[in-house]
Amino acid sequence: MSFFSKLLSLLTPDTSALVPPIEAKRLLALPASEKPLLIDVRTPGEWKQGRIAGAKHIDVSGSEFDRKVQSLPKEASYLLYCRSGGRSGSALSRMKSMGFSDVKHISGGMGTWQAAGYPVTK
Repeated sequence: MSFFSKLLSLLTPDTSALVPPIEAKRLLALPASEKPLLIDVRTPGEWKQGRIAGAKHIDVSGSEFDRKVQSLPKEASYLLYCRSGGRSGSALSRMKSMGFSDVKHISGGMGTWQAAGYPVTK
């Protein structure tokens, strides 16, 4: 892959990996062995205001994001979310460039999750 192709893949959101909230809810209800690891990529302040139950917090804008993500198993499934989908799309691209293959993110983020009436925990 050329430098420009790689750069373009990092800057272009992967829309094929978008999961609507209803599908995210279904995925999170799967048995533990089949359920994706849910990662909230928002800031610590947003995390404290409320999150989807069971989420792990790894701030995509934090200096430790790459190090924390690289410690995760690459063969696992991941479901990311942020407030509206932009940062989770960026996090997804970064994870794919690190060799993760099964990464998706919630379309519209927490906004669409809450609009669908799904629970948020503090």
